[in-house]
Amino acid sequence: MYEQLIPAVVDTFSLPGEPEHDFLLRLRAADICLRRNYATSAAVSSEPYAEPILRAAYLLRYLGHYTLQLGDLLKELEGSAAAHVLALPELRLAALCGGPCPEAIALAALHSQAGGRRLQVDALDRHAEAWSDCWPITSAIIRHYPGHPEVRIEGVGTDLLKPSLTPQEHRRLQMAQVFTSMNCLNELVGVDADSLQRGLAMRLDALSPGTLVLASDLAGYSDCAQGLQMLLDLLTARQATVLLAELDPSRPHEMENRFEIPERIAWIYSGEYENRFRIFVRQLRLAAVLN
Repeated sequence: MYEQLIPAVVDTFSLPGEPEHDFLLRLRAADICLRRNYATSAAVSSEPYAEPILRAAYLLRYLGHYTLQLGDLLKELEGSAAAHVLALPELRLAALCGGPCPEAIALAALHSQAGGRRLQVDALDRHAEAWSDCWPITSAIIRHYPGHPEVRIEGVGTDLLKPSLTPQEHRRLQMAQVFTSMNCLNELVGVDADSLQRGLAMRLDALSPGTLVLASDLAGYSDCAQGLQMLLDLLTARQATVLLAELDPSRPHEMENRFEIPERIAWIYSGEYENRFRIFVRQLRLAAVLN
């Protein structure tokens, strides 16, 4: 992945004529800012991702790891009631707070192995317009490996704390066969738990029967456990078939870090700044099918 990712990030986000070393210096400073944001258990504002250099830092630090995170969850579902959904020739994913859409990489890998021909991804994100410069990078990675025949990523603006869905988001949710909520509940619970519950309920009600719902978040934050339990309660109230519920922070899923840090960017993540490449990999996970 990183053979494709690094040059794509440099080409997309460096300034005209900017030497790569200078760009990576700027990216290192942005990456340190990201880590400081996530070092606290408080809510993390999504506003900084409007800055291109922070999106670039996010891609290098998190895209690979979050791809593995969903990949682990999908692997767990092999042979389950979700298998027929993932083997559909044409598959549509609605990725809540999808950002650069690492979910698309993991899903495309499994979908192509199952003979899938087309994957449509709708990134439902408050900053969908800003994240749109990342989607060609994600799509290029998918074309290289796993070599999915056709993947299209589009964005839809959303706000989980608003009292209603836009007609466009409602349509995209109705058409989805897979709905993901990855690595966002911590931020949203901390802002307004009651509004988040209403927002999640509206989106679940917009989904069609048979939709596969997948969620995962960090085990180290209490808000993540609260958010995933909230989602599980909403699914249970709708009589969804729960396939997997690992929501106990004391017994998390241990996700293996399967990436070696590439030499080209290794110096960015130096001990001098306590800026390690490896991310926190203990996860809470949830999977269900709507009835």
